[in-house]
Amino acid sequence: MCFFITSLNQIMEVKRNTKMQLLLSLLIMCLLHVHPTLSGGYLLSEYRALLSIKSSITDDPQSALSTWNTSTSHCTWSGITCHPSRRRVTILDLSDLRLSGTLSPDLAHLRFLSNLCVASNQLSGAIPAELSSLSALRVLNLSDNRFNGRFPSQLSLLKNLQVLDLYDNDLTGDLPLAVTQMPNLRHLHLGRNFFSGGIPSQFGQWKFLEYLDVSNNELGGPIPQEIGNLTNLRELYIGQYPNMYEGGIPPEIGNLSELVRFEANGCLNLSSESFPSQLSLLKNLQALDLSHNRMTGDLPLAVTQMPNLRHLNLGGNYFSGRITPQFGQWKFLEYLDVSNNELGGPIPQEIGNLTNLRELYIGNLNKYEGSIPSEIGNLSELVIFEASDCNLSGEIPPEIGNLVSLKSLDLSYNVFTGEIPESIGDMPELEELRLWENNFTGIIPQRLGKNGKLQLLYLSSNKLTGTLPPDMCFGNRLELLYTDGNLLSGPIPDSLGRCESLSVIRMEHNFLNGSMPRDLFGLPNLTHVLLRNNRLTGKFPISSRNVSQLRTLDISDNKIHGELPSWIWRLPDLQILNLSHNCLETLDVNLNSSQTSVSRLRIIDLHSNQLQGQLSTLTLNFQNIIPRGQPFSFFISRNKFDGTIPMSLCNATYLGALDLSHNHLTGTIPQCLIEMSTRLSMMDLGGNNLTGVIPDSFSDYPCYLQILVLNGNQLEGELPKSLAKCNKYLKVLDVGNNRIQDTFPCYLKSIDTLRVLILRANQFYGSINCLDANTTWSNLQILDLASNHFVGKFPIRDFSSWKGMIVTKNNAGQPGLRHSESSNNGKALPLPDYSSEIRVNLTLKGQELELVKVLTIYTSLDLSCNSFDGHIPAEIGEFKALYALNLSHNAFTGKIPQALGNVTALESLDLSSNKLIGEIPQQLADGLIFLSTLNLSFNQLVGKIPQNNQFTTFTESSFEGNIQLCDFPMKEKCIHEELGPSPPPSKESHWNSIDWDFLSVELGFVFGFGIFIGPLIFWKRWRKRYYKHVDDIVFKMFPRTYIRIENHRRRAYTNQGRQARRNQGGRD
Repeated sequence: MCFFITSLNQIMEVKRNTKMQLLLSLLIMCLLHVHPTLSGGYLLSEYRALLSIKSSITDDPQSALSTWNTSTSHCTWSGITCHPSRRRVTILDLSDLRLSGTLSPDLAHLRFLSNLCVASNQLSGAIPAELSSLSALRVLNLSDNRFNGRFPSQLSLLKNLQVLDLYDNDLTGDLPLAVTQMPNLRHLHLGRNFFSGGIPSQFGQWKFLEYLDVSNNELGGPIPQEIGNLTNLRELYIGQYPNMYEGGIPPEIGNLSELVRFEANGCLNLSSESFPSQLSLLKNLQALDLSHNRMTGDLPLAVTQMPNLRHLNLGGNYFSGRITPQFGQWKFLEYLDVSNNELGGPIPQEIGNLTNLRELYIGNLNKYEGSIPSEIGNLSELVIFEASDCNLSGEIPPEIGNLVSLKSLDLSYNVFTGEIPESIGDMPELEELRLWENNFTGIIPQRLGKNGKLQLLYLSSNKLTGTLPPDMCFGNRLELLYTDGNLLSGPIPDSLGRCESLSVIRMEHNFLNGSMPRDLFGLPNLTHVLLRNNRLTGKFPISSRNVSQLRTLDISDNKIHGELPSWIWRLPDLQILNLSHNCLETLDVNLNSSQTSVSRLRIIDLHSNQLQGQLSTLTLNFQNIIPRGQPFSFFISRNKFDGTIPMSLCNATYLGALDLSHNHLTGTIPQCLIEMSTRLSMMDLGGNNLTGVIPDSFSDYPCYLQILVLNGNQLEGELPKSLAKCNKYLKVLDVGNNRIQDTFPCYLKSIDTLRVLILRANQFYGSINCLDANTTWSNLQILDLASNHFVGKFPIRDFSSWKGMIVTKNNAGQPGLRHSESSNNGKALPLPDYSSEIRVNLTLKGQELELVKVLTIYTSLDLSCNSFDGHIPAEIGEFKALYALNLSHNAFTGKIPQALGNVTALESLDLSSNKLIGEIPQQLADGLIFLSTLNLSFNQLVGKIPQNNQFTTFTESSFEGNIQLCDFPMKEKCIHEELGPSPPPSKESHWNSIDWDFLSVELGFVFGFGIFIGPLIFWKRWRKRYYKHVDDIVFKMFPRTYIRIENHRRRAYTNQGRQARRNQGGRD
């Protein structure tokens, strides 16, 4: 009948006159009326079904269904195969066409359909239950789509179905029992969906099933023992998280004698179960993957009883022991992975017997002993060898150069020593070489890259010397080059300037010298260049080509001089520009908007150069460069810019960090800059000559300011009260070394994010009594109120909320940069945390120092040079994480608290120039074992100086001005009671006499004035005791005057003694 219709069509094409067309039309109508198979039968139903399928497709990006129209036979449409004689659709294959839409229920009209495949599209919705009427269907492949909902139970009617593939969809519910009613199933793939529950025991009833995959679902419960009934099964995949079964693999798995592949990786919730020995019965097994479970015990010898194994993956478990020699007996093994376990011992030389091995993974957390055996050179078929981070030591055997098929070698993160074998440079197929984080010395093999195939080279963090190989990019395939953290010298090879495949260059932290290759920045695929901390010289190269993909350019810490060229600002993808710590003198920024194409710039860091000129001119031209609508950081500190801070900076509405410190800027702080606290995260204007008051215009909408540094200017007035609005994010406030006159800013005590507060060297006055138990400084690490006019007693008795100084910190656990955890609700962009990068000016150990990147570990409390009085509270001993404590030059009284000995992290302690009394507590010497600076001078301390730990290292200057202290390092020795009566005092040591206060008063009352005066006149010893008593009274009333007089006495006495000895020697 289809042939008859085709013939009529041919006649119609030949006969073009109107009468003939009318006649043929009438003939077709008659035929349609006479033959029901055409009018209401299968053919018309297939047409309608196929057009319905097309109408349910909402997006056909490849126009794959453009041929589906009524002008041609449906058997000629793309994706359709018809029966050769019946002309009925038997195969519908629309796979991998990126189609969107749903699957039409009208597919049920394709009664003769035996194969339906719509895999690898973006179809969604439910699987039509109407497919159950396709009784001839043998293959149903709906994989790699977005079908959702439950599997239709009606599909159990598909009794002839042999292949059902639903992989990678969004199906939910329990694993469908309906599939167990398809008796002829041979291939069932339900993996990578959202099926839950357990594997039903009914899944063990198929007679013909050869392939079963339920991996990567949300299955649980035990693996049913009935799985062992699938005696024809050849491939079984049940693993991959979030599947997580209880218990181990049932022993019945050993019944699957036909099994060729078994994968149960990352799905066994084992506590202590080791490898299931029943697997050794699977003699036909070729691939076994039990990786990333919790198996324990020694590496199982049972696997060595599987003679046909080609693929073995036991990685990611807790196997211990060692790799035994039996692991070298397989004839066919091509893949072996025992990485990421707890293996030890040496790598057996028998590993060299696996001559068919193509991939070997033995690294990651294993802890082997010794080096790689030389027999590794026998593995001529090896393509990938990974032995990273597994404690391998010694030298790499030169036989490794025999691996003529090797493409990837990873020996990183070990403790290899010696030189890199020259034979590695001769490997003909080598594409990737990872040797970073070892202790390699010597030069890089100079023939490395000669094979023309090298794509990746990681040699970072070793001790390599010499120059870079000249032919690393010989084949123009090198993409990633990492040689940072070595001792390399010499110039960068000019050949790298012609390596058009190069994407990333990391050579920082070496001793490379000379100038950069002229064409380096003209490479078309270059994205990241990091050359910081070398000895590169010369001017910035002028690029002859535009590097359109460059994103990171970091050449900081070199000696580049001259001008920064304008082509930098024509890089459309540039995000990070760091040229700090060089000798750049000028910037070519005379650009207009048509010349610039930078749109993604995040960081400009030009600090610590020799750039000069008016900042207003610079930022005016930068308006075409500073991006709008995204966070931006601008660092130009430690240059020679002058003039005022330009208002044009406020045009960068998303300015996130601004550092203009240590220039020669004058004038006032623009109010608009303070108003930018709604966006600005960091602002450092310290070390300039700014004057006026700090604008009182901090915003509460909200204030995102984290760091504000104004130290070292000439600012006046009060601290702005609107700063209290920055109470959510403020971490660092440093206004030290100005002329601010105000009381203590009590509103700061409720900012629990505050880590640094520096008010030193201003004119703050009054008490700080508001720092009470309600102070919430849980993160405060540095408090510096020195050199002001504060008065009153030490106000704090409860330090429990000062956790930043109480809890000892672990620097390794703190991130360097992290984003704010608070939601910004779209009103502000997330900004980095710069607090770990900030510089802090402190007086430490008696010197003015600038500490950089200290906030991860450093803590200090400095109240020196004020007028605080009263006792030092014993509660200060709770500051166990405190590194420096300075309470000097105040009027503190009482004894030194013994609890100070509990501040075990203390390295610097200064209590000098107070009115402290009593003995030095022994607890200080016992507990402060890290103390390197101590100053207790000019107090009223008495008694013996402790003589253990760090106290034996301090000089007399640490204790001077305390006239009743004795023993080392003081000249005066203490008189111990156990030695009996005190000897008569010597001329040099009249300090150690007994106290005559009480005795002189009693003598006055008993004997009268005359009897008292007599001995003073005639008895020398009593006269000296009396003078000593008067000295003590003078010291208590006028300590500084007494010290000057006493020093004068000592010098005079010493000179007299020297003159007497000279006279005596002359007489002799």
